[in-house]
Amino acid sequence: MISCKSKSDFKTIDFDIFEISVPQNWKKIEMKGIDSYVGGIVTEKEDTLTFDIGLYSEDATKNNLPLVFDTKNFAEFSYKEKERLKKTNHLIIDSLSEKIDFSKYLPQKFEIEKIDCFEAKIIRPTNKGFGTTGIYIDSLEGSKKMFNKLKMSFYGEDLSKETEIKFIKALKTIRLKKYCHHPPITKNCNT
Repeated sequence: MISCKSKSDFKTIDFDIFEISVPQNWKKIEMKGIDSYVGGIVTEKEDTLTFDIGLYSEDATKNNLPLVFDTKNFAEFSYKEKERLKKTNHLIIDSLSEKIDFSKYLPQKFEIEKIDCFEAKIIRPTNKGFGTTGIYIDSLEGSKKMFNKLKMSFYGEDLSKETEIKFIKALKTIRLKKYCHHPPITKNCNT
């Protein structure tokens, strides 16, 4: 049972397969996918948050390369790349053969949490404003064996701390209508 308020700070965006509650000033955007269902949201700070539901949806934790560079490669970085790295926990070394705990320099971390009726990876950057924020669900339906496993990712890149917090909060409200069975929502509005 949900009670009605005259004005809410949040709204629900319906993407047919799922719905999500977001801040009022975030806007739904339509996108065209080739082999999957894609779409997104634009935040009040003009950040684009994009989802992908399909066979090839990407798990951002699989590309979680540590921010460790040898001096030769670092010298080839552009000025802009070097400036961005200044705000991160990174390491520049003489040789990649040195003994290093690479886990200290990963750009993302994740934890497993329930999103609607699925286990999901909640992904957050380890450096404020640098890296991926979002979720990844490994299997909405199908199987790897049958080559029809449907996955879901929903990501934003290099978000401010404020937007990151709002996005994670919104992701936790996802209702996967097509895949999770829900009783109908009843509104009780006393006017």
